[in-house]
Amino acid sequence: MQSKCYKILLLLTVFGSGLNAWSQNNSFSIQFTSNKIETNNTGVADAYVKIVNTTTHSIEGTFDTHSSHEDLYLSQRKLKTITLAARDSIFIPIKAIVSTTAKAGNQSTIEAIFTITETQEAKSVFMPVFIRERKLVKVMLLETNLIYERAGDSLTIPIRVSNEGNTAQKITILARYPDFITRNAIENKDLNIPPFTDTIIVLKKVVNKMILNQEDFTINITVLYHNGDIINNGTVRASSIRQDRRYVAPYNPDYNLTFNQTNQVTASIQHNSDNTNAYFLYANAQAEINNGILQANLDMNWWENSDQVFFRNTWLGYKEKNYGATIGNISKFFDLNLIGRGAEGFYKPNEKNTIEAGAIDKTFNLIDNPSLSFGKSAWGMFTHNNGWMQKKGYENTIIYDNDSYSGTQNYLASSRFSLYTSENFNLRAGGAISNLTSNIESGNKLGGAGEVQFNGKMKNLFYSSSNYLSSGYFSGMRKGVVNLNERVNLPVGKYNLWGVYNYLSAKPESFANQFTSTNFSTARYDIGISRRFSSLIVSLSPYYYTESRTEQLMSSITPDEYSMKAARMTLGLTYYNTPTRQNVSLSFEGGLFTANTIEKREFHFKTNFIYSWKMLNLLAFYQYNNFYLGEIIANSQLGIQKTYTNLTISPTLQQKFFNDKLTINLGMVYSKNSIISESLQFNGRADYDVTKDFSLFVYNYYSDFSTSATTLNTIQVGLTKRFNPIKIDKTRSTLEVYVYYETGDKKETIAKNSPAINQLVIIDGKAFRTDNKGILKYRSLPPGSYTIKPVNTNEWYADVVKIDIDADTKIAIGLNKTATIKGTLSYIATDKSFDITKKKGGLPIIAIDDSGKLFTTKTDENGSFILYVPKGLYTVSLEKTGISEYVEVENNNQLIDAEPNNIKEVKFTLNIKEKRVETRKFSSNGFQKQ
Repeated sequence: MQSKCYKILLLLTVFGSGLNAWSQNNSFSIQFTSNKIETNNTGVADAYVKIVNTTTHSIEGTFDTHSSHEDLYLSQRKLKTITLAARDSIFIPIKAIVSTTAKAGNQSTIEAIFTITETQEAKSVFMPVFIRERKLVKVMLLETNLIYERAGDSLTIPIRVSNEGNTAQKITILARYPDFITRNAIENKDLNIPPFTDTIIVLKKVVNKMILNQEDFTINITVLYHNGDIINNGTVRASSIRQDRRYVAPYNPDYNLTFNQTNQVTASIQHNSDNTNAYFLYANAQAEINNGILQANLDMNWWENSDQVFFRNTWLGYKEKNYGATIGNISKFFDLNLIGRGAEGFYKPNEKNTIEAGAIDKTFNLIDNPSLSFGKSAWGMFTHNNGWMQKKGYENTIIYDNDSYSGTQNYLASSRFSLYTSENFNLRAGGAISNLTSNIESGNKLGGAGEVQFNGKMKNLFYSSSNYLSSGYFSGMRKGVVNLNERVNLPVGKYNLWGVYNYLSAKPESFANQFTSTNFSTARYDIGISRRFSSLIVSLSPYYYTESRTEQLMSSITPDEYSMKAARMTLGLTYYNTPTRQNVSLSFEGGLFTANTIEKREFHFKTNFIYSWKMLNLLAFYQYNNFYLGEIIANSQLGIQKTYTNLTISPTLQQKFFNDKLTINLGMVYSKNSIISESLQFNGRADYDVTKDFSLFVYNYYSDFSTSATTLNTIQVGLTKRFNPIKIDKTRSTLEVYVYYETGDKKETIAKNSPAINQLVIIDGKAFRTDNKGILKYRSLPPGSYTIKPVNTNEWYADVVKIDIDADTKIAIGLNKTATIKGTLSYIATDKSFDITKKKGGLPIIAIDDSGKLFTTKTDENGSFILYVPKGLYTVSLEKTGISEYVEVENNNQLIDAEPNNIKEVKFTLNIKEKRVETRKFSSNGFQKQ
């Protein structure tokens, strides 16, 4: 009995003790307001802790925070005293600085602790912090001007690649060389870069005789992520070294010309399958005469069977900055397309405004008899700020057109304005009025047209709208037209959503003696979605299509009405791989349609396949059943009853041989459809460069239609000669640069210093080497500003010199003896220091002189660095970029007096901060601090 009482008493004591501990441990509660933090950015991560006093009396305590990993550096480094009234609560913000070296996938924790001062009752809560992927690769071309002098030299392109993201990245470096360097113009190099590291990749090419023959050339560098996203594009200029050279204007193609290449002559003869010949002569020339440009173009051909000579696209022009004129074949494209022989000119009274005017006789051949003319036209145009497509721009046009073919006279005036332009919204509008008269009918017909265009974005939603309306008797080409094009686009991550509405209607009116165009209308309603999977893009778009047309067949007296309605779906697949130069595109489009010419709903589809890889391009197309009313009408006119089908296969090949001197292009088109049973077309061209400015070519075209009794076969043989640019400019100047070593007192004359023989100098990307007198010459320079950059070595240095030239100029540049600054860095840690990654390589070192000029380098993997600088006082600093937040640089910003022949040593000490260590003991009241 007594033993039972002892057991009950012991049980009550233990229970009472536990009850007392429970009541003390629940005098307050502490928790984070959120379950976790996810971040992929460096910077500050915010969290909040809520503490609630659950008792009926006030409590006072201390609040502390800890981080479990160096990736998180907490801004609160001291204990915070907190007093809470009865039943009161408080929210405490915690700021955690995410380290720049925090790797993706690391899971750190923030610990928050509140301890009651009187009872030492303490509670801890933990917040997990997850580091998401941050993709950030940076690329820098360390040398953008390469120089070469002799065969066997190396073209070396150093590229620094820095992965500042928190995950390893696979990238591809693409180098596009000119064809004369390598047959495969694009070379690629794959690279895996760990996070928070950088490396230098060097691309090399050995200089051969072909390269030596070049004055200079460009190498394009593109760096891509593995999924094809572009990281950076850059250009490296390679230049041969000269002591004396003439200025050559950079190539700037004029896309108004038929061919981009200026100053060339091409002559050829074509033999046709009917045993007749045709002769062709094409030539163009451009001469720069002081501030003006004289241009000429000749396109002449003579056909032996008709003994006719044709001059087309033949003209002579002259232009300067503020005025110009052209005479010969003229083409202008307004509301009316005006093509003929005549003249046009422009005048710019100021930078913003341009006045244009011209007149033509509408015949295609420059030497045609006037009786063959289709009429005459004239126009005038005023443009402000380059027209209505530019901000605050507008354009006004007046046109007169006498068309002898239709027997009408047209007068047309139009205006187009940019009404509002901003980053998120653009609005443009225009209008036109016209008057149309006939040589046969009396009276005149007034017409008009108007259009409104706007586009913009609202957050991630992009939209565009283009709307046009004209009356039936409008003089322009678009008569009686209603054209509406509306589109919205919403990119969401890797998805892209869109909606499209297109409507086109044409109901032109005409005089009795004019040809009447077909009345028709089409409407299309699209919605679509696409998704990107690395190098694959998948798209899906259902749409509804309607079409109506009024057409008069050859066998009928009155016009017939046709209509079609279709519900279709388009599925598209596109794959691209830039490093291997492969592209594949496959689309399928099909659905059900009805027409007033068929009894029931029918199925139709078409598919398109495109593949390209290096020298091969392949296009394949197949269509089953009619897709448009034009196909239905054509079948009806020809009396074809069977289902319409169309198959087209077209491969093309391009390959170069003999060190890229010979270029072969081959192409074929095979087609089989219900209207024309079969057709085969073949074309091939071979170009051979005899020299860099003289080439030969042969071209063949073959065509065979099953519906034709004869085949067409032509062979053309020709040659092309290219000439150097023609420049006649009395304003050109000569720049003479003398480079010398400053070995004496600066107050002494230059003559007492020794010349810098064989010194390399870069002038606006062109490489020079001084002669045995330290002199180089750059001749025939146009007026302008030029940058002269001596190539510095580890012993001699000179600043970049900028100079304005408008006359013959001589300049002297002194090279100063460089001083050497070497240094190292080291970490200092104790047993209590944070356990961090002791990064030594790739840390930036900067040196700033008294004038504020900056010199930079980076440490190697051992933490060593070296700088070559001119003589002077420098402040040398270690930038904290890439260093842990738990590190302090003890002796940063050191003052150094750099002298030649005297190496200055610099040492940086990196102290790793200590953790605040606390010991706790366990009691019935919880953890207590010692």
